[in-house]
Amino acid sequence: MLTLLEIACIVGFVGDILLQIGAKRFHLGGPTGWGLKAYFNQHGPAESTFIAGGMITLFYVLLGPIPKTYPILALHGMIIDLFFRKAEVFPSLKGYYEYFNHFWSAVWMAIPMMIPLLIYDILLLI
Repeated sequence: MLTLLEIACIVGFVGDILLQIGAKRFHLGGPTGWGLKAYFNQHGPAESTFIAGGMITLFYVLLGPIPKTYPILALHGMIIDLFFRKAEVFPSLKGYYEYFNHFWSAVWMAIPMMIPLLIYDILLLI
């Protein structure tokens, strides 16, 4: 059985690959790919997948002993998104934050924070 941290890493890794395919190959998100093309171009396809996998894993680790529930993970994702937006942790994501307002960028950070728990819960049922 995979641990929640392992699933989080895989979700970040695979999610980034799917975003790259959507933005670059299928031109989803318009000419800027939701403002992510600059990020993908700067970090490259391999590096960005490892960044995403490592970051979502780190976000789960930072929660420490706090219970991993859907509301807590969503709130954690929204707080992280706000911090990343305001601190400009990745200047290459400027286009992303211009494309999405505060609400939608927070939603798109909350969702990937909850997906690992959803997969974990499903695996427990199998």
